[in-house]
Amino acid sequence: MKRDSASTKNLRVLVLSRAYPNNVTELMGLWVQGVVRQCARFCEVKVISPVAWCPPVPGMPENYARHRRVLRRQMDGPVEVFHPRFLLGPGYSTHNFEWLLYYGAIRGMVQRLRRDFPFDLIHAHFTYPDGVVAAQLGRRYGVPVVVTEQNPWGPWLNKYPKVRDRSIWAARQSARHIAISRSVRSTIEHFAGKLGNLAVIPDGVDGSEFSLPADQSGRIPDQIVFAGAIRPVKGVDILLRAMRVLADAGRRVNLVLVGEAFFGTYRQEELRLRQMVIDLNLQERVRFAGKQPLPELVRYMQRSAALILPSRAESLGMVLVEALACGTPVVATRCGGPEDIVTENVGVLVPPEDPAALARGIEQVLDHPGDYDPATLRAHALRNFGLESVGDRMREVYLEALAHPHGEESQATAVAGGAVAG
Repeated sequence: MKRDSASTKNLRVLVLSRAYPNNVTELMGLWVQGVVRQCARFCEVKVISPVAWCPPVPGMPENYARHRRVLRRQMDGPVEVFHPRFLLGPGYSTHNFEWLLYYGAIRGMVQRLRRDFPFDLIHAHFTYPDGVVAAQLGRRYGVPVVVTEQNPWGPWLNKYPKVRDRSIWAARQSARHIAISRSVRSTIEHFAGKLGNLAVIPDGVDGSEFSLPADQSGRIPDQIVFAGAIRPVKGVDILLRAMRVLADAGRRVNLVLVGEAFFGTYRQEELRLRQMVIDLNLQERVRFAGKQPLPELVRYMQRSAALILPSRAESLGMVLVEALACGTPVVATRCGGPEDIVTENVGVLVPPEDPAALARGIEQVLDHPGDYDPATLRAHALRNFGLESVGDRMREVYLEALAHPHGEESQATAVAGGAVAG
C-alpha cells in the first residue's frame, strides 16, 4: 500500500556523492542531482560532495587546478551543498584507502552539521568510497543507510581486494542497496551473492529540462549527436569508424560530439580521437562541441535526428533517456544498462565493438524517422524514468529503511575491518 507523503515531511536526509554538479563541472552527476531535487520535494536534504584537494602550485595542469575554483558551499534550490576538499594521490595510488581519506575529510563537517541538521538517514551514491563512508557514519550516529550503486561491479574489483571487501561490507551494512539497472544488480550479486536488501531503481530524468522542441521541423535530418564524458569506455572510436563506414557508403551524416574530458587520462583519449578524425578523413563530418551548458545540450538533442551511445559498458545510460524525453530516437550498444531503456519502438540496439553494425543501426533510424513519434518517445522516457516516478519509489525506500534499519550484515564485526574510531 502506498504511504502518504506526510510520513516523510519531517525527514532529514544527508546525501554523500562525489559526483554532483558544481560551478566548475556543471554536468558531472546530473543524475544524482535529479534524484536529490526530487527527494527534496518530500524531505529536507543536504549534500556533501567532496572535491580532490589541489595545492596552489604554479604550473599545475588545468584539469587539476580547476578544483580550486569549486565553491565550498552553494545552494541548489532548497538543497544546501558542501564541497569539502580531501587528499587524493595520482591515478589509483590511494584507491585502497580512498574511503578513509574521504571519511577523515568530512567527519568533522558531519559532526558540526548534525547539531542543526539531525539527519535521520544517509543516502550515498556509489558504493565505494561514498557508501563505505556512509556505512561508517551510519554506525557512528545510529541512523540507517541507503546506497545507490551507479557503476557495475566489474572484474576490476578483483584487482583491488580491499576495495572489493569494503564494498561488499557496505552493501550488506546498508538498510537498502539500490542498483540503477538489472545489469548493475547482476554484477553486485556476482561478488556479494543474493542480497535481500538489493533493489533496482533507475536514475530519473527531469522532463521540464529535457523536453520536446517547440518546432519539430527544426531537426537536422542528417545530424546525429553523442553526449557524454570523452573516455575510452564510451566507444567514441567505434562511432568514428562507423562514420567512415557511412561515408564510404555515400551517406552524408554529420556527427556532433558534446562533452568534456574531466580527467587527465580522458584528455589523452580526446587527443587520440581528434587524431582519428584526421586519419579517417572525417574533418568535415565530425565536430567536437566540447563542454556545453545544459540548455545547449538539450538543444543539440532536440535538433538532432538521433543520439548515439556506442559504449563498451554502461551501468544505465541516462543520456538515452534524456534524448528520448526530447523526442529523439536513439542507437545504443547492448552493453548492460541500455537494455533496460531501448526497445524497438524508441530506437535500435547493436552489438558493441562493431562499427559496421553501428552504422547499420544509424541508417535504420535515419531512414525511418516516421517510426519514431516524438511524443511516444517522450512518454516512454517519463513513464519509466521520470523523476516523479523515481521519487515516489525512493520515498518508499526511505520509509522501509527507517522501519528496518539493519542491513544484511548487522554484526559489529565486518569484512571491512571494523568501524573507524569516532
